[in-house]
Amino acid sequence: MINRRYRDLRSSFEMCDNGLLSAVAVLCLIGAVMVYNAGSFHKTASSDTYYLFSHLARLALGIVVLVIVASTNYRKLDSRIPSYSLLVLGTLLVIATVVLSKTGLVTTRAGCSRWINTSFLPIQPVEIVKVGLVLFLAHQFGAGLDSIKKNRRQLIFISTLIASTIIALILQPNYGNALVMLVVTVAMLYIAGMSGKYVGYIIGALIPIIAAAYFLVPKINSRLTDWFHGITGDPVSYQVKQSLLGIGSGGVTGMGVGDSHQRLAFLPEPHTDFIFAVIGEEFGLLGCVVTLSLFALLVWRGFLIAARAGDKFGFLVASGLTTIIAIYALANLAMVVGLIPVMGLPLPFISYGGSALITNMAAIGVLFSIDLRTKRFRVSKRTVV
Repeated sequence: MINRRYRDLRSSFEMCDNGLLSAVAVLCLIGAVMVYNAGSFHKTASSDTYYLFSHLARLALGIVVLVIVASTNYRKLDSRIPSYSLLVLGTLLVIATVVLSKTGLVTTRAGCSRWINTSFLPIQPVEIVKVGLVLFLAHQFGAGLDSIKKNRRQLIFISTLIASTIIALILQPNYGNALVMLVVTVAMLYIAGMSGKYVGYIIGALIPIIAAAYFLVPKINSRLTDWFHGITGDPVSYQVKQSLLGIGSGGVTGMGVGDSHQRLAFLPEPHTDFIFAVIGEEFGLLGCVVTLSLFALLVWRGFLIAARAGDKFGFLVASGLTTIIAIYALANLAMVVGLIPVMGLPLPFISYGGSALITNMAAIGVLFSIDLRTKRFRVSKRTVV
């Protein structure tokens, strides 16, 4: 029995998309190396290998989750309970971080309560939210947007749940991820078939809200003001300045593995949100290009899996998960080089972190599941013919 399951599992992964598997594997390898290089001198590390071993343990758990999810039929997610439960659970946990922010159950950093404490893996509820949002929208939009337009109760329900999630993130406060969830929702609407004209109307309606936030929320005002200074040639914030110094000093080929200066406490949190600056310093322009190419390969294969999916739900899920990984990667890279304001978003598969890494691995597992079922269906169809 065990040998048969092993053979089935091995044959399944032999059918996996090699491009996607290679991109994820190399990105995880780069992540492990860079977490060690960038985190070995961090002031909170009890030893120079603390962050490395912690990251590897979470990566191992992520691989297990990937295998389990990939071997499960993704169509089981296309029902009310799984499609609703993740988003509702994630939203409730986000609300819990706000309510319990003054207790020891929640970790607060820089005024933001985003982590629920556990002994092994601090849980960041937004990571549950982002996958739950994609599954929820894919289930809702699977039957087409016309059916939602005709059902006012369903439209109100969808809008209320998404709005509640975004408001909960704002209260943490977690403005960067709240904006990402908005972008993902709009992107999913477009992918599901909404015309560009109506998408434009939605974006237009959001502009006054963002403008009001600039004037009413000090943190948003500060981040945007720093960004405006940077694009106009004025001095930028300390984080972005050190990040640019690191990338610039790397040149074409880099200073060499382990020779980054920014990891020596000049760049705050070099092993998390600004880890790409250490990549640029140690591996230079070539390392940056390789990293960008790997993300481009991942996104390309993800959308290809979506295009080949055998049903609307699979198409929407694959498109949504690929979109959300692409948004996080682009936002992080743009943030590190000062193209957009600092948003506190990690670089997928590379930045140190537990919840984000495991969730991203689970998302890749879903993509593999969709790809495997599509290929098996085509093989069985040819066999019947």
